Amino acid sequence: MFCILLAGACNNRSYKDTLFCELDKEIQDTLLFINQHCFEEGYDTIDLIDFSGNCKSSVNFFSSWVIRNQIEDTVNKISVSLPTNAPKPYIVHNNTVYYPEDYNLMVFGFNKNTKFRTIKMK
Repeated sequence: MFCILLAGACNNRSYKDTLFCELDKEIQDTLLFINQHCFEEGYDTIDLIDFSGNCKSSVNFFSSWVIRNQIEDTVNKISVSLPTNAPKPYIVHNNTVYYPEDYNLMVFGFNKNTKFRTIKMK
């Protein structure tokens, strides 16, 4: 019985899909700028892009396994839990967190059909 409840909790879909071309222009421009500099100058990729400047990312581990992945707005005291395997970067814009559906996009780049997961902070 416990395993069934746990499996149901893990499959909860609390996000919606958003295409790159549907993201706010400020987000698109920022991602393209960072992507270009990662490619040209070898910058390290960024884990959290926070347009408010109020958020922090916290990850909890059990041994080498990620057991909790959370973005918290420290001023407004709102947060969102992300899947433990959510690809980076995490983007916070207008109390909404966006993260790509696929891995390594800061290196490989974005196109208009690149999918992002969208979760409102509460």
